[in-house]
Amino acid sequence: MKPRYACPKPVKVSRRKWPSRMLRQSPVWCAVDLRDGNQALPNPMTPVQKKRYFQLLIQIGFKEIEVGFPSASADDFQFCRDLIEQNLIPEDVTISVLTQAREHLISKTLDALKGVRRAVVHVYTATSELHMKFVFGKTAEETKAMALDAVRLIRDGSRTKLAGSEILLEFSPEEFTDTDLDFAVDICDSVIETWQPKPGEKVILNLPATVERRLPNQYADMIEEFMYRQKRGEQSIISLHAHNDMGSAVAATEMALLAGAHRVEGTLFGHGERCGNVDLITLVLNLQYLGVNTGLTFGNIETLRDELVELSGIGVHPRHPYAGELVFTAFSGSHQDAIHKGLMNADALTKHFGAWKVPYLHIDPRDLGRSFEKFIRINSQSGKGGIAYVLQQESGIHLPRPLLQDFSASVQAFADKAGREVEASELIGLLRAKYVLQDSPLRLLNYWPRPTAADPTRIEGEVHADFNGQAYTLSAAAQGPIAAFVRAMQQLPLPFTFKLDEYEEDSIGSDEDAEAVTFVKLSNSAGQSRYGIGFGVNIDQAAVRAIVSALNGLLNGK
Repeated sequence: MKPRYACPKPVKVSRRKWPSRMLRQSPVWCAVDLRDGNQALPNPMTPVQKKRYFQLLIQIGFKEIEVGFPSASADDFQFCRDLIEQNLIPEDVTISVLTQAREHLISKTLDALKGVRRAVVHVYTATSELHMKFVFGKTAEETKAMALDAVRLIRDGSRTKLAGSEILLEFSPEEFTDTDLDFAVDICDSVIETWQPKPGEKVILNLPATVERRLPNQYADMIEEFMYRQKRGEQSIISLHAHNDMGSAVAATEMALLAGAHRVEGTLFGHGERCGNVDLITLVLNLQYLGVNTGLTFGNIETLRDELVELSGIGVHPRHPYAGELVFTAFSGSHQDAIHKGLMNADALTKHFGAWKVPYLHIDPRDLGRSFEKFIRINSQSGKGGIAYVLQQESGIHLPRPLLQDFSASVQAFADKAGREVEASELIGLLRAKYVLQDSPLRLLNYWPRPTAADPTRIEGEVHADFNGQAYTLSAAAQGPIAAFVRAMQQLPLPFTFKLDEYEEDSIGSDEDAEAVTFVKLSNSAGQSRYGIGFGVNIDQAAVRAIVSALNGLLNGK
């Protein structure tokens, strides 16, 4: 079958070393949110919003920020002027501005930079056959001449208009990944030669996957082969600028870094034309996961996410890596159970593996300012582990395993009917509705357990209760207060006899104000059984309330 699309052919490589390398060092980061990310927004940011975004990028730790396309609009021009005139650029931050390789646009771009301490002028021209021949009607020779003319204009203009400023050059052969590699190397070497860098100065060569047409490994091959063929490699910084048309921008950038690239351009959350630029949040945090010191900080990612959504008007997918609402959440029962066990044994796992490791959580969310409280959420697909974890986190209740199994069926039925996630408050409400039944038809008014006069090792229990609207005073003696209460309650005119099958006690909290909680299971002569839960200031009161709850469950058929 004849291919439908004209995919670029793989580049013949002289050598291939990058697949065996490891990412150990951070690239230089350049945020292009205020240009590439802004121009592609349905509603581009206002100058006030751009200033706030600029401040956020500085707070994160970016040292290179592309602030706009000053020759393209009055707003971009003025924004650049405001940053300079209002002294908003920290001394350790370098701004970058973009321009096409056209004389009047270059002149206006340099005007926008008057008074700047240090800046990068980023000039670009398309070098693919698709663009040169079919969009602009130019030959390769004409394209190269245009690029070199632009470099001379920037070089000479910066020496006159910007004599007191440090101006660096960045050149992009647009559509690099669809460009003949020999031509790309030739034009870039010629750009460096024309710029005539000072001793120690380097020209940024930005090699973009302007439209993602290649698989990530081919991008890496092109970068490695480009650097191998360069004549002026020691005078260049190789920069990456990957778009996400095939959804592989992060992988392509990571592989190209393995191939030797030094610098990365991208945007937070991948804003940009079409499918966007490489997402710097995902890329940076991937490197940090690998132990690379990136120099950037995303310590409160939810707050950052919410502010960026407000500034850009574009939401963040709930499954977005690291920042999405659901990325540290498990709905599957088996996942919930594993996460629950992992979090309960986090210290032991760290000791065993030599570093932090928990099932289904590839990083510790606390590193991003997130907490464990709402990571496990409940729906119809959830299991017992998730239910146990949410109850423990939200209310401090540790359900015994048999009771947890019984309760999980009720949760699943509720979730099936609701057709949505079950909130923690609803989960606790379900638990109380099924197992904490204190009022009808049986209601406990008071219970006094006392040592008997004849034998202080035996307890006599006096019960005041209301059953079906009638008051009863009951008493019985036994070896303990719970047994005495059961014997007393067996004197009621119930439609069955019952016995206590299971009893477990616990506490909520660990200080002097801890609340007692008891879990019981009763069975009756009709072959039915029910669980009950009771809470109280002491274990005896909690236990008798649990028995009343279980009895009401049997009486009501709940």
